[in-house]
Amino acid sequence: MSKKILPTTKSPTRRSAIQMMATGALIVSSLPLMAQASYPNKSMKMIVPFPPGGGTDTVARALAQRLSAALGHAVIVDNKAGAGTTIGLAEVARAAPDGYTMGIGGNSDPLLPLLYDNLSFNPSQDLVFVSTLASSPIALAVGNNVPVKNIREFISYAKSRLSTPLAYASVGIASPMHLAGIHFSAMTGAPLVHAPYRGTAPALNDLLGGHIPVAMLGLPSLLPHARSGKLKILGVASATRSQLASEIPTIAESGVDGFEAGFWYHVVVPRGTPIDVIQRLRTAIDRVISSSEMKAYLSGIGFEALTLSPTESAGALRLETEKWSRIIRENNIRGS
Repeated sequence: MSKKILPTTKSPTRRSAIQMMATGALIVSSLPLMAQASYPNKSMKMIVPFPPGGGTDTVARALAQRLSAALGHAVIVDNKAGAGTTIGLAEVARAAPDGYTMGIGGNSDPLLPLLYDNLSFNPSQDLVFVSTLASSPIALAVGNNVPVKNIREFISYAKSRLSTPLAYASVGIASPMHLAGIHFSAMTGAPLVHAPYRGTAPALNDLLGGHIPVAMLGLPSLLPHARSGKLKILGVASATRSQLASEIPTIAESGVDGFEAGFWYHVVVPRGTPIDVIQRLRTAIDRVISSSEMKAYLSGIGFEALTLSPTESAGALRLETEKWSRIIRENNIRGS
């Protein structure tokens, strides 16, 4: 049998193949630009994992309205509330990764696997960050029947009630407000008992009615009532005083050095969404959030515009997750 000699020079067939590969590479390299030029070409859905009418929903609808104008296609808000945001975020994770379904997430999303068994998705793996939206500090407030005027007095008063610890309201088990209360109690030694409510409205009503003495809630919901004299805000949990109420001291400057707790909202999309689509969305969202009109609107409803880069957001989220994961484990907290 004669040995087959392989050619040592390029044959026409091989040359044609190389040319086809080069042409293909050019096509592939141009796909992101082509996709960005054609995206979006139909309406989009924004899933909000909370009921209509709350703070998250209000921010989301303001964004959707302005984003529709910026992108030239409708952005439709779809409320999918329940199970500590897991129902809505699971739907985002299951959606086609084409940029036509986005969701409103938050800095507590990475904690969900610690709180709920058998989640159908992993927020850190199945959702991709797009852009930050707005933040709101948590505040510690008391009813007018509590005889204190500041954080130092509150800590002393709480410690004097060891046999009947003060109860504090939050918007639910494992919420940022619940965790903030545990963190405050651990740092100060002030004994507090958690009283979970199903949302801000019922918690606030009981605080105003004198049925519960203390609340850890978002500053926007408390501020109007504090300014009308119906309750007292003792401190905000942000690192610096809030732009919304610079007259209110931070809890840290009031003697609890290093105390910080808050929450922010951001937009997420399913993993696998093309990077150029994510960049297109991020550019449009950042432009909306950075506008003076949107900043004024958010401030008017008690929120602060937040525009962090992906790197800044990842760093802040990592620190937040490490801190609250430790608190969740140490206190064996489970979602409801």
